[in-house]
Amino acid sequence: MDRYDVEADSGGGDELASAPGGLLDLLGVAAAVLNDEGRIVLWSPEAEHLFGYSSAEALGQHAADLLIDPRHRSRVLKLFNRVLAGESWAGGFPIRCKDGTARQTEFRNVPLQDDQHHTYALGIATDQTKLRELETGLALTSRLFHHAPFGLAVLDPGLRYMLVNPVLEKIHGRPAGETVGLRPSEVIPVADTTQIEAAMRHVLATGEPLLNQLTISTTPSDPDPSNEHAWSASYYRLQDQHARILGVAVTVVDDTERHRAAAEATRARRRLAMLAEAGVRIGSTLDLERTAHEVADIAVDDLADVAAVDILDVIFTAADPALPDTGQDVAFRPLAVAARPPTDAVQAADPVGEVAVYAADRLVTQCVTTGRPVLVPHLSAETLRRLGSRPDSDVLERAGAHSYLAVPLMAHGCVLGALSLLRVHNARPFDQDDRDFATELADRAAICIDNARWYRHERDTALALQRSLLPHQAPDRPGLEVATRYCPADDTSENGREW
Repeated sequence: MDRYDVEADSGGGDELASAPGGLLDLLGVAAAVLNDEGRIVLWSPEAEHLFGYSSAEALGQHAADLLIDPRHRSRVLKLFNRVLAGESWAGGFPIRCKDGTARQTEFRNVPLQDDQHHTYALGIATDQTKLRELETGLALTSRLFHHAPFGLAVLDPGLRYMLVNPVLEKIHGRPAGETVGLRPSEVIPVADTTQIEAAMRHVLATGEPLLNQLTISTTPSDPDPSNEHAWSASYYRLQDQHARILGVAVTVVDDTERHRAAAEATRARRRLAMLAEAGVRIGSTLDLERTAHEVADIAVDDLADVAAVDILDVIFTAADPALPDTGQDVAFRPLAVAARPPTDAVQAADPVGEVAVYAADRLVTQCVTTGRPVLVPHLSAETLRRLGSRPDSDVLERAGAHSYLAVPLMAHGCVLGALSLLRVHNARPFDQDDRDFATELADRAAICIDNARWYRHERDTALALQRSLLPHQAPDRPGLEVATRYCPADDTSENGREW
C-alpha cells in the first residue's frame, strides 16, 4: 500500500493520527534486522541513539563482531541460530557500544521471512536498567492505586472516569466497572457536583493543582447512610512528556473525624460564649417572668428552635416545695415560650401564665419527678403524643418537630420546673453534648429563677404585713376629715413611705 492509499483509507490522514505516546519514547525502543549471515540490514535511529553506531557504521556489519564481546560470542550465535530456525526468544545480554562501554540490553527477537523465503531475525531492544525502573514504577503505582487507604481516580479531559480504585468504589457505592465512562455528576453521592466539576476544569485549563477541597456528603459505606462525611479532595492535571493533556487525577481522603473535631471545638467555644452571655443576660432583674423569657431567648440562640420555661405551680404557693411524686399528674405554670426562626410548633405550647396539668406519662412530667434530663433524639408518633398537656400531636408533626430535650430547673436541691427544647428546622438531633450544655444552662438559670421566686415571695409577704398594719378605719375627730393612704416600697428604690 503506497502513501496515497494510506491517506485515502484514513480520510485524509488526520482522523487516524494521534499524539505520540510517551511510554515508547521513555523506553527508547530500538529495532535492528539481521540476515541469515548475521549481518545488519536494518538499523533504526533509536538503535543509533542506544548503541552509538550510526546506520552507515552498522549496516552490512556482522552483528556479532560489532556488538558482542568475544567472551559471549558463542552463546549469542546459538541464540541467533535458534531464531533463524523459527523460535522466538526474549532475554537480556550486554551489548558493546561505540564508546567502549557495555550496556545491559533487553531483547525481543522474532524470525522474519520475505516472499523469497529468505530468513531474517528482528531484534527489538531497550536499555534493561530503564526497563526495570519502569517495571518497578508501574508495579509500585499499581499497588499504590489498588491498596492506598484513600480514594484515587483518573478522569479523561472530558471528565469521564477512566480508573477508580477500591476505596473510591466504596465511597461512590458502586463498582468501578459501573463508574468508568460516567461523569462525576452521575456518580458522586452529593446533590450538587457543579463545584467539583468546575474545580476539575480549572485544573485541566491552568495546570495548577487544587488541594484539600472540602465536600460534605453521605456514603453508602457508612452503616448509617444518613451520616454526613467530610471528604478532602485534591486535583492534579496529568500530561505526558510532550505536554499532551491526558486528564485529571483525583485523591479523596475521608476527613470526617478532623472536620467533626473542628466543628465540635467551634461549637464548644460558641457555647462557652453563650454561657458567659447567659450569666450577663439572665437574672438582670428580680422579675420572675422576665427571667424566664431571658432563659428561653438564650436557648433559641444556638441550642434549639423552640424553648419553653415551665415552672411548677406549687412553688408559687409553698416556700419550700417538695419534689413531685412519680406517677402523679403535675401542674405547671408556663412562663415563657420562644422560637427562632418562627415555627408553627409554638401553637402546641400552653398559654403563658395559665396553669396546665400534665399527666404522669408526659415527658416533661418525668423530667421534674425524677430530677433528670429526658432526651429523645428522634421523635416518634408515640413520643410526640407525650410532649404536651393535650394528646393532640398533629401540630408538632406538621411543623416538623423531630427531636426533644427537657432538663430540670433545680436550685439548692429543689426542682422548680423544666426547660423544654425542640428542634424543627435544625436537622441534627439532640445528643449527649446538647444535654450537658442544656443542663449547665438550666442550672445557671434556675439560680436566677429561684432568686426571683424568693424575692416575689418575700415582697408579697412584706406587702401583706404592711397592709395588715394599716388602720381599717380612720379615727373620728371633731372638726377634721381624716383620710389614710399607704405607699409601699417601689421596685426601684426599695424605699417605702409613711402614711
